[in-house]
Amino acid sequence: GEGRSVLEKAKVNIATFRGIPQKLHDTLKKTAEDLDIAPGELARFFLETGLERLATGEEVITPSFVPGGYTLYPEDGPRQPRRKGRRKTRALQKPHSYYGVPRGVVQSVLENAQALGVTQGELARFFFERGLALYRGGQLKLEPVPVQQIATLYPKD
Repeated sequence: GEGRSVLEKAKVNIATFRGIPQKLHDTLKKTAEDLDIAPGELARFFLETGLERLATGEEVITPSFVPGGYTLYPEDGPRQPRRKGRRKTRALQKPHSYYGVPRGVVQSVLENAQALGVTQGELARFFFERGLALYRGGQLKLEPVPVQQIATLYPKD
C-alpha cells in the first residue's frame, strides 16, 4: 500500500554493510565528527573515492583465495559457509548502517565486489580503511563546505 512506499523512500539512502569492524566504524564516526559532517557523508565520500580509484586503475585490488572463496582479509581466517554457532566472527557480522549513501553508490560497490569475488562488506571495509589512510597521509583532501542554515520561524530556539 501507500504506507510502504513512504517507508521505502525513507530508506532510499541507507547503506548497510556487514564485515565492518567496530573499531573502524568508530574511527569513521570520530573522523566525521572532527570534520563536523555526518558519518554517512564520510562513508559515501570514501566509497565514491574508492570506486573512482578502482575504475581509473589508480587502486588495484587483489583478493586472496582462501577455502570458501576469495577475501581481501585472509588474516581473518577462511570464509566459512553460513553456519550456526560460529561465535568468533559474530562481531564482524553485525551490520553497520550509513545514512545518506545513494543507492547507485551501494549498487556500484556490490557490482565491483561481485566482479572481485569478495563480499560487499569487505570491499566497503577496504574503501573505508584506504580512505582513512589516504586522508591521514594527506593524499586525500576533505573540505567540508558550510551549508546555509534552514529558515525558521523560531530563530531564538
